[in-house]
Amino acid sequence: MTMTTLPFRLTWLQRVALVSALLTLLSAASQAASGCEEPPLVVPSAASAVAPDEAKAELASLAREAVAQSADVRSAQHSGRAARFDLVQTAAAAKLGVGLSGALGVNRNMIEGDPRRESRSDNLALSVSAPLYDGGRLDELIRYRQRLVDAGEEGIGAVRERVVRDAVTTALERNRYTVQLAVHERYVAKMACLVRMMEQVVELDRGRSSELIQARKGLRQAQLAREDALTARRQAETRLQQLVGGPALLPWSAAGVPLQEMPALEQVVSEITISPDVRQLRLQAEAMEFYAQASRAETSPQVRWQVGASQSRYAHVDSANWNAGLTLNLVLADGGAATAGSNAASERALAARRQEDAVVEERVRLAAMLHDAATSARTRAQQVVEVLKESEQVRAATYEQWSRLGRRSLFDLMSAESEHVQLRLAEVNAQHDAWSAIAQLRSAGAGLLPWLAPELVAVVRR
Repeated sequence: MTMTTLPFRLTWLQRVALVSALLTLLSAASQAASGCEEPPLVVPSAASAVAPDEAKAELASLAREAVAQSADVRSAQHSGRAARFDLVQTAAAAKLGVGLSGALGVNRNMIEGDPRRESRSDNLALSVSAPLYDGGRLDELIRYRQRLVDAGEEGIGAVRERVVRDAVTTALERNRYTVQLAVHERYVAKMACLVRMMEQVVELDRGRSSELIQARKGLRQAQLAREDALTARRQAETRLQQLVGGPALLPWSAAGVPLQEMPALEQVVSEITISPDVRQLRLQAEAMEFYAQASRAETSPQVRWQVGASQSRYAHVDSANWNAGLTLNLVLADGGAATAGSNAASERALAARRQEDAVVEERVRLAAMLHDAATSARTRAQQVVEVLKESEQVRAATYEQWSRLGRRSLFDLMSAESEHVQLRLAEVNAQHDAWSAIAQLRSAGAGLLPWLAPELVAVVRR
């Protein structure tokens, strides 16, 4: 290029100064760019380096801690113990009953001419009795109480399963926000580097001050997004600590490793009928059916045998007697109370059956939705990874052309960076959505407990 193409003539010294300034500007941008090299970002896919058995053991430890710390589980256990005591009380009615009674006193008589005015009065009696026939009422009541005990144990299992599901999904949420925070930290570091770069450029070229303002605005926006992620992670951490009773040590990079494998939908659907809450409803229905039979047996003759003996002393006279016999109690009319009680128990049994059917149907629909959500999230994560590869190339090329060649504007660079960050966050969300859906899918079937901590299930199911 000749001097005649410039709008004004420059002296030789001015030419040298202009070239020197341009070289200095490019050198400053190049040096600043070299200082903006980013460390590799640990993404959820990096968790595959963790051994699946080790990660599953850590997740199982988290589940056990949640069960051990749960007040709801302890409450359910107390209710289960109460049901067992009710069973013992009912079964005791079929056993031999022994009764002992006695009395000791002094009598004072005011009889004229009789010097013996005071005398002792003693009495001791022993009775033994047991039911002989009740139309099967007591047997049905014992079966009723036994089913309630079994239902209570399944209730404990249902509460445990809910606690474990909450702990696992909360741990995944904490991990989601931990990874998001790492992405935002990386973005903040990059924007801070761009601000430093623009500050050096503006020192040499005041005409680019607007770009510095734009870079600072982008930095502040990145910092706000980072604070939002930090707050969300802190809240998830608090919820998790409340569930496990202290800091959860499960590393975020390993949380989703055991959940990479998704169970087949057909398997989950077939296991719904053996889930704790469905079994609890089934046992409650059986219990009410036994109670209905016990109510019908109340109109049957109630026969007991009894043997008794007594020894007494009154006014210096001793006496002894014994007795043996049968007692019969037969209801001739009760105004329909027994029939109404039996019908009410039958209706409760039918209600429990219908509720069981409704729960199973709802679980089948839920399992289908969760399976579809997990499949969709995994597909979305794979697609985002492919787009990320292209975004990385565009981002790197834009950065190179802006920092070294000056062919792109700062707006182009910030747009490329923002798009790349959003794709990173989309990958994180898609992966954690898949893991969370798989965890809930397992819980909708047989449950997470048989998979993570089968010894807790063995306590419930006999």
